[in-house]
Amino acid sequence: MASDPDKIQPINDTKLDIHDFLSRHVPAQLANPRKLCYRHRPDLVRKRLPDSFNIQDVQQQMEKLPMADKEAISHIWSLFSAAPDEQRILILKGILSTCCMPQLSFLFDAIKPLLRIDFISILPREVSLHVFSYLDATSLCNAAQVSQTWRSLADDDALWHRMCEQHIDKKCTKCGWGLPLLDKKKRPNPRKPTTVFRTTPVSVLPLGTACGPTATSNSNTETSTDDALASNPSKRQKTEARVESIETASYPASQPLVPLIRRPWKDVYSERLVVERNWRQNKYQGRVLRGHTDGVMCVQFCDVAGILMTGSYDKTIRVWNMETGELIRVLSGHARCVRALQFDEAKLVTGAMDNTLKIWNWHTGQCIRTLQGHTGGVLSLHFDSRILASGSTDHTIRVWNFEAGECCTLTGHTEWVNSVRIFGDHTLVSGSDDATIRVWDLTSRTCTSVLKGHVGQVQIVLPSPKGFTHRFTPEATEAAAMASSRNISRTAARARPLTGTGVSPPGCATDDSPRLQEQADLTVNSNCSTLSDRPILMSGSLDNTIKIWDMTTGVCLRTLFGHVEGVWGLAYDKLRIVSGSHDKTIRIWDTESGRCMHPLEGHNGPVTAVALSDTKIVSASDDGDIRIWDYSKR
Repeated sequence: MASDPDKIQPINDTKLDIHDFLSRHVPAQLANPRKLCYRHRPDLVRKRLPDSFNIQDVQQQMEKLPMADKEAISHIWSLFSAAPDEQRILILKGILSTCCMPQLSFLFDAIKPLLRIDFISILPREVSLHVFSYLDATSLCNAAQVSQTWRSLADDDALWHRMCEQHIDKKCTKCGWGLPLLDKKKRPNPRKPTTVFRTTPVSVLPLGTACGPTATSNSNTETSTDDALASNPSKRQKTEARVESIETASYPASQPLVPLIRRPWKDVYSERLVVERNWRQNKYQGRVLRGHTDGVMCVQFCDVAGILMTGSYDKTIRVWNMETGELIRVLSGHARCVRALQFDEAKLVTGAMDNTLKIWNWHTGQCIRTLQGHTGGVLSLHFDSRILASGSTDHTIRVWNFEAGECCTLTGHTEWVNSVRIFGDHTLVSGSDDATIRVWDLTSRTCTSVLKGHVGQVQIVLPSPKGFTHRFTPEATEAAAMASSRNISRTAARARPLTGTGVSPPGCATDDSPRLQEQADLTVNSNCSTLSDRPILMSGSLDNTIKIWDMTTGVCLRTLFGHVEGVWGLAYDKLRIVSGSHDKTIRIWDTESGRCMHPLEGHNGPVTAVALSDTKIVSASDDGDIRIWDYSKR
């Protein structure tokens, strides 16, 4: 019988073709491991995710088949595994065209898990860290729960340091969140005794000499002291022996050196996140300090030192321990009520309605000096390292220059001067009962601008501190107004009663309003993302409003409404504004959006003064109470 050329080639010829096919492709594939894919690389077998099906189950099913079927299936697998990429795809296309629905359904369920690739395990660490740098804090915490490899990357200190830089003491431009700075108390470093690594002789300064920049810059005094010690060897030996004995008593030789352990940046971020969440959710621990017998008019505290000071109508100043609430000292000396005070680490300055200012050593309670000059009661004061400014009921501002030993008087206000603040080196701002804010040049002793806009007495004016950045621009004001109007209309539309029922949909206003407001705040931030360092003023008035001004142009950038009576106290930082009012409430505002976040109630009288730190609000009231609102507790 003649052979038909159209018939299939004999099996032997086919095996020969298959042998050539395998000999042509298999060696090259096995010889170059770089051609292996992610699933078949030997070095990634332990790192990649496990397959959804077990290959041992496949082998067990093969054992149940007849020998001929096993050889046929193995032959098909060998052909496919040895084929190059182009021919593999061609083979798959042919197989898919012959598959029925059960096989296609199996492929759909089995292929999706197999396509999962742990890119972190195959990328260089530097590239993986760069990818992780685009994640937010929540995503990083979720990534740390995937595997040990992901956790080692997600907990990388450089990532969390960048996260802290992006959020701490500022508002993040991406998420709109900011975290408090949280200054810690200063403690001596036990790991560095002063007797170790001494390379220069010790200069003993006289008792009472200032420490810090003043003492450091006084090089002539230090040189003369060293020269005196060098010229008198016995005196030098006594001095060094005295210093060594003091240091030995302070740091015994047997005391072990404690290594300085640096905290992970993730812990730093977490600590501040807890505090910020407390601020956002209004979770605080409240305490009340009682001791004054009349209304409290002024308050200041230092969170680092744990010291709180208050001045009252009972003519006294009281010094409190903030941690324990214990009364440390009562300073008496003024003949009338104390209306203003300010302290630093060494001294306290107070102003009272007896027309005087007093300078105290608050550590001992001693009155060091009394300043007289005003013909009316002192309502406000502020000092820096060079000068002291005071405002009075005599409508004037006095500037006391201690370096030059002189005092000058600024006139221009027509009513009581309720607030004075020194800004920079040569500028002073003041607020008065004449409803104006004045900016003064201390060099020329003239008023450079008058800010008008309040319709009530201005009780307090605060210029922005050094390094303060903000988004208070006319464009931001317009964007905030538009976002607020959209939010109000959207919320009103969702809260509109159903037709014919008179009942609002359940939870529409309560559930959606905060979310819509957050979206509005982010819209404002994205539209006005450029930070400005132009100086601003923030003022509170008896017209029930808080106004934010551009200090350079005198333009009112924003007005905050919320209090139903006059604003007496005001404080702010980069994240929030706190105000106290005659309506007996305290309000916490978001600095950038101007939205009132929470009202605080508890005082039984008008809130006359407020003070703010990263973790606390301290408020004083005409009811004689001092309240501490602590947001640092977990």
